[in-house]
Amino acid sequence: MNYLLRILVLSLGLPPALGAIRRDLNSKNVQVAEIDKHARINEEKQEILFENRDSDFVDSMWCSKRSGKRLTFSADRVFVACCAPGQKLLGTLLTAFDCCDEGHDLVGSDKTGYRCSPVCSNGKTMMLGRCVCPPGMTETADGGCKWPSVDCDSGITTGKCYIIKMENGQTFGYDSESLWYSADDNSYHHRLGKFQFCKDERCATDLSVNPSDAIRIKDIQGTSARTSELQGNQWLNTASSGKHIGRTQRYQDAGSFAITKWSCGKYCLGGLQDGVSLARTNNVPSITFTDDEQTCTPVEIIHVPCDVRAVENNCFWEKLPGTCGPGNSNSCHCPKA
Repeated sequence: MNYLLRILVLSLGLPPALGAIRRDLNSKNVQVAEIDKHARINEEKQEILFENRDSDFVDSMWCSKRSGKRLTFSADRVFVACCAPGQKLLGTLLTAFDCCDEGHDLVGSDKTGYRCSPVCSNGKTMMLGRCVCPPGMTETADGGCKWPSVDCDSGITTGKCYIIKMENGQTFGYDSESLWYSADDNSYHHRLGKFQFCKDERCATDLSVNPSDAIRIKDIQGTSARTSELQGNQWLNTASSGKHIGRTQRYQDAGSFAITKWSCGKYCLGGLQDGVSLARTNNVPSITFTDDEQTCTPVEIIHVPCDVRAVENNCFWEKLPGTCGPGNSNSCHCPKA
């Protein structure tokens, strides 16, 4: 507790723990005080009063008149600072406090410091102090953002099931001996994965997957040790820096992937903010996250039934071959090479 306040509290005959106002907080950016439930706040007179039934004195606090500032409270009315009229007090004890103008938020980190920054709207993001449309999007006349008009889609849809083939021609799946995913011959221990590309934990269905979308990949297959019902529906994890990607039961620990069309009939599997490359030297190809966000691993993605017992599988070949999308690349004929 600050020295003058300690003298004031002791002069009132109060132990320091009962002080209504704490000004000894190690706050950043702007000085704040913490007030307790016994404080009386007079908004009209712009002062905070604290009366104790065991004392004839009243402790009070207000902003210096010469500053032109007003008492400004945090949203929970626990902290107070002197801010310019129209500003609001933002922050926490763990970050920083600051007086921010309307339409601003407190952003930053302990490493870079905290500052008031405009809150972007209409889908825009903050970049170099300005609200701009995300990469690949253009600004509209009303100030919003839109993707360029295209007639093509990725051919990948959330909730559907796919198998993945890597460049060695082998299917990608979980190996219960090595405990990671790899592209190898199907065997008792290496079972091909049956993957769903998901935008949320529930894996909402029938959403188109675009190259800029963050997706988590769920493997609905079980392992050689346990059935799909017991050990399926697990997520590919975040293994990076050469470590082989494995699986996790927690959506929060799932890797954030992205996928884009590649050469005719193929895709390239990457990460949203990282890249995806081959893992450290191994006889069998596997994948890992890497710092280079432009790195991706070419793969072939083939649409398969999620449930091998579903009667709807009889209609699975209704589509005519020859379109570019998930399927056998040998029968894919693109109009542009």
